[in-house]
Amino acid sequence: MTRDRPIVADHGALISNRSAGRRLAVISMHTSPTASLGENGNGGLNVYVREVCAAFSERGIATDVFTRCQSPEDPAIETLAPLSRVIYLPAGNGIDKYSLINEVPAFAWRIGAFAATEGIDYDLLFSHYWLSGEVACLLRPQLAARWAHIAHTLGLVKNRSLASGARPEPALRIQLEGEIAQQADMLFASTRDEADELVNSYRANPDHVFVVPPGVDLTTFRPLDRAEARRKIGYADEPLLLFVGRLERLKGVEIAIRALALLKDRAHPNLRLLVLGEDSRDGDESEKQRLKSLAASLNVRDRVDFLGSVAQHELPFFYSAADACVMPSYSESFGLVGLEAQACGCPVVASGVPGLRSVVRDEVSGYLIDGNDPAAYAERIGRLLADRELAQQMGRRGSLLAQRFSWTRTADRLEERFDRLIESDQDRVQAGVRHE
Repeated sequence: MTRDRPIVADHGALISNRSAGRRLAVISMHTSPTASLGENGNGGLNVYVREVCAAFSERGIATDVFTRCQSPEDPAIETLAPLSRVIYLPAGNGIDKYSLINEVPAFAWRIGAFAATEGIDYDLLFSHYWLSGEVACLLRPQLAARWAHIAHTLGLVKNRSLASGARPEPALRIQLEGEIAQQADMLFASTRDEADELVNSYRANPDHVFVVPPGVDLTTFRPLDRAEARRKIGYADEPLLLFVGRLERLKGVEIAIRALALLKDRAHPNLRLLVLGEDSRDGDESEKQRLKSLAASLNVRDRVDFLGSVAQHELPFFYSAADACVMPSYSESFGLVGLEAQACGCPVVASGVPGLRSVVRDEVSGYLIDGNDPAAYAERIGRLLADRELAQQMGRRGSLLAQRFSWTRTADRLEERFDRLIESDQDRVQAGVRHE
C-alpha cells in the first residue's frame, strides 16, 4: 500500500499547561498496571500504562485506568498516582486472554455505567492492546468524542516469525486489529517499523499514525557497582547471563539455553544463566517446565536458575551484575528489557527484529543477530566473556544511549498529540454551532 504522506515521527514539542484539567479513560482490559511483572502475560504494556499515567498526573491530567479483577483481593479502586486511579471491573476471571473477547461487551457496559454513576465526562479514550481497542470501539462516541490506540504487539507480525510449537494468533484478533487500525482517531507506534506495519498490513490511514517510543525510568535503571550488585543477588565471581521476561516460546529462552550449553563445552564451564519471569499462562503447557526439561537434556540444568518474577526496583541489581542480557525473541514491538539493561550498563545480545533494532546498536551497545541459531548467540556472548574491557565499553555506550529515552519525553509527545486531537474536535463543534 502506498502512502500519500509520510508517517509522522513525533519529535516532541513545548508543552503548555493547557492540558491541565483533562481526564482520560485509559482501557487496559486484560492486565493491570499494578500487576507483578514477568508473569501471567504481564510485561511492557503494564510498565507503559503505569509510567505514562504517573507522568500525566504530574502535568495535571487525570486518568482512570479500567482493567479487570483477577483475584478476590483486587480492590474496587486503587490509586496509581495523585491524579490516576485503577478501576477493577468483573470480566472473565480465570480465563485466558483469547476467551476474554466474549467479555468485551459486558466490560464496555460496566465502564459506561461507572462513568454515568460518577458523573464523569472524559476528553479522550486511550486503549492498550487489541482487546481494549475493541472495548473502546464499543464505547465511542458516547463516553468520549475521540479515541487513541496503541497496539503494543500485532498479531500479523507475531505470526510471521513463530517459534516451533508456538500457538499462532487467531484470525479473529487480526481481523479486529484491522478494524481498530482503520477506525481509531489516532494510532501510536513504538517504532517506525511498527508504524509501517499498521499502514501497509492493516491499512491504517498514515495521517493517523504517530511514532512515539516508550521510555525507561532513568532514576531506577542506572549502573550500579558490579560487586555490590552481585552480593545483593547472591552470586559471586562466576560469569552470568541474564534473561528477563515472560516465559513463552515467543521470547526464545530455548535459544539462550542452547547457547549456554555450547559455551559450557567451550571453556566456560562456570557460566550461569539467570531466568527472571514466569509462565504467561496463555495455554495448558508450562513453558518453564519445558525449558527445565530442555536444560536437563543438554546437561546444563545445574547452570540455569529459574528465579521467577522480580520486583521492578530489584531488576537494576541483576542487570548490573550480569555479563550480558540475552534477548533471543522471535518478535518484539519494542525492546523495553534491552533498554533497561543498557541503562544499567549491561551489554545486550539480541535478535535483530525491528523492535530490538530500535534500541540496541549492533557492535556498539551489544550485538544483534539475524536468525535463531544458538551458535551465533554463543559466539557473540563468547566475545563479551573473553574481553571484559569490550563488555564494559559496550555497557558505557548503552548507558549513554538509554539517556535518549525517558518516560517524560514519551508523555510530552503523547500530551502534544492528545491536545491537537481534542482541540481539533472542539474547533469542529464550535464551527458547527456558529454555522447553525
